[in-house]
Amino acid sequence: MIQIDVSAFILTIIVFIALVGYLNRRLYQPLLAFMDARDAAIKRDEDAANKNLAEVDSEAKEIEDILTKARNEAATVRQDGLSQIEADEAEEIKAKKDSLEDDFSKYLQELEKEKVELKESLKASIPVFRSSIKEKMARI
Repeated sequence: MIQIDVSAFILTIIVFIALVGYLNRRLYQPLLAFMDARDAAIKRDEDAANKNLAEVDSEAKEIEDILTKARNEAATVRQDGLSQIEADEAEEIKAKKDSLEDDFSKYLQELEKEKVELKESLKASIPVFRSSIKEKMARI
């Protein structure tokens, strides 16, 4: 049968326990501390990334709001400018139309005046024409 040396068996158990204690202190605890630190760093970085994403989303929304306000303001300014230009042009057109109507009215008055003067001139020269016609008829 197999013979077991008790002193060697106890020595092996003591060496095994001492080796486990030594490895635990020198290898496993630093390794577990490193793994815990790495997990904490990963968690911290993940939280920071999520926070940054949230900030980016809020900044993007704020930028979009600013752009929308700017577009609306630009449209308002543009519309006000167009309205002002249209009002100025309408005023200029009205002034020009009034000026042209005044000029046309003056022209018609001058024309009427010339017509009257021409009629008077012709009436005044009717006796001369009659005498001229009588002379020509007398010659014929």
